[in-house]
Formats: sequence, structure tokens, C-alpha cells
Amino acid sequence: MAATQLHSSSAHGNGRQGLRIPMLPGKTPMAAKVDGTCESYKAGFRDASIECAQEKAALQRAHEAFVASIGATLNETEARYREESLALVRRLFAAVAPSLAREASLNEISALLRERTAHSGDELSLRAHPDLIAHLPDTEQKTLSENPKIVLMSDPSCSPSAIDARWSKGGLAHDPDALIEEILNVLGADAQPQKGLDDEQ
Repeated sequence: MAATQLHSSSAHGNGRQGLRIPMLPGKTPMAAKVDGTCESYKAGFRDASIECAQEKAALQRAHEAFVASIGATLNETEARYREESLALVRRLFAAVAPSLAREASLNEISALLRERTAHSGDELSLRAHPDLIAHLPDTEQKTLSENPKIVLMSDPSCSPSAIDARWSKGGLAHDPDALIEEILNVLGADAQPQKGLDDEQ
């Protein structure tokens, strides 16, 4: 059985032999055990600190990725909503614009007929699409038939709501269909995905 020796100041002073404390087999003195435990603790603490830092960094990366994905989803949703909204506006405008244009052109013809009729000495030449002429009210049709100085020519090459008017001191070119086409083109272009802006974001 191993043993260790305990020295005291009184023992040294008296010159007596120190007290020997028996040790269990396989055991080391307490001082050696404490030193080894401290080093293991320090190493374990370092490893735990490194692991904690790595986990924190991983959580930070996951958080940043989540925020980025949410931002991308919101941007995509906003772009899709904008595109679908503009497409809907374009379809609605395309559906109602032709009838509105035709009505505006018929009103324009009526105004021209009233104005030229008031100036009986002036001649008036009108050129329009056959479909537009077919929608002229009876009162305008009667005015045309009774006034030989007003001539209305049917021209299939004209756009559906266009009017070309000529008189001695001037004229008028009324083409709402061109404006409708321009508006539809603008709405169609705006409804397209804006790749440049999306890439910058």
C-alpha cells in the first residue's frame, strides 16, 4: 500500500519523523490531481467557448438569411401585385376605350355640323370610318342630307374613331384611337417586370 508523508512545522522543530498517511492503490497525491483538473477545465472551457461562438455565428447567419428571404418575398409579391394590377387596368381600359372614343368622335362631328351650319357660306368636308358614320344619330344624318356644302366621305382606311375635317380656313384631325394605342402601350410597358430595379435591390 502506497503512502504519503505529512510534514508539519512542529515535526521539523522537534526532529521527529513526519506522519505517513496511507494511500489507496491507483490514487495520486491531491496536489497532482488538482493541477490536472485545472488544465482540463481550462481546455474544456476554451472548447466550449469556441463551440458557443460558432453556434452564435451560425444563428446570426440563419437570421440574416431569414431576413433576406422575407425581403425577397415581399419584393416579389409587390412586383407581382403591381404587374397584375396594371394588367387589369390595361384590360379594363382596352374594353371601354373604343366605345368612349366613338362617342367622343360622334360628339365632335355633331359640333362641327352645328358650327358649319351656322356659317352657311362655308363648305365642310368630313372623312371617317364607315362604322363611325353608321353610328351617326338621325339628326346629324338629316343635316348632312339637307346641306350640300357639307360632304361626309366614308374611308375604310381611317381608324375606327378618327375624323378628318377640312374647311376653307382650317381643319381638324381627331384621332382618339392613336391616343388609346399610346396609353395601352404605356400600360403594357409598365406592367412588365422591372428587371433593372429588381437586380439593384
